[in-house]
Amino acid sequence: MEKKSKKHSFLEKTKDLVRDFIFGMQDGLISNLGLVLGVWQGGGDRFVIVLAGLASMFAGAFSMSAGSYLSAKSQREVYEHEIRHTKEELKKNPQKGLVEMRQILKEEEFDDDEIEALLHHFEHHNQTTFMRNYIQKKLGLSEQRFELPLKNAIAMFFSFLTGSIIPIAPFFFFIPSTAALVSSILTACSLFFMGWAKSHYTKIHWLESSVEIILVGVGAGIVGYLVGFVLSLFTHLL
Repeated sequence: MEKKSKKHSFLEKTKDLVRDFIFGMQDGLISNLGLVLGVWQGGGDRFVIVLAGLASMFAGAFSMSAGSYLSAKSQREVYEHEIRHTKEELKKNPQKGLVEMRQILKEEEFDDDEIEALLHHFEHHNQTTFMRNYIQKKLGLSEQRFELPLKNAIAMFFSFLTGSIIPIAPFFFFIPSTAALVSSILTACSLFFMGWAKSHYTKIHWLESSVEIILVGVGAGIVGYLVGFVLSLFTHLL
């Protein structure tokens, strides 16, 4: 039983890490595709395109990881405050907690004998378990499920870097016009894979998930292209 519990915990943590990596990578893919296409269409040469892409890659990775860290930390602090407050209230008025737990168990369709047996056990033998169950049922929170801010930040940093390098890479090897096409194809293929992988966590059909994320990526590429096109027109007029 203990081995199964540890295995389940490991799988849950791995799943969260993979989820963070997928979402960070898709952000890097989409944002940098729009950037490199915009700079290319705006008249930038290979050096300018690569420089802009790399600058965006590292700036975006630091920005996204910092945002992920602060968001997860703030959320964790709010939840921990709610738990501390609830524990203090329980210590001050344990009978109120028993009354509320009785009502919760009744709503979950436990019969009266089961409720009394559980509450008697909690009250006289296992108050720690009672407090944990009370918090989970009343607040919907579990300390074991809290996100780890540093883990989120590291996963976001490296996943964003991984995703961002894919639209840039072709410009190291091809002339800009060919590289733009290769970059778009590689990004679309990567987004398709991201959509398929994401469907395992969102439970959306893999094809729907993949098409959705590709359309978002194509939209970002078109916006970047159009911005570059408009700016290049203004440059010629000036």
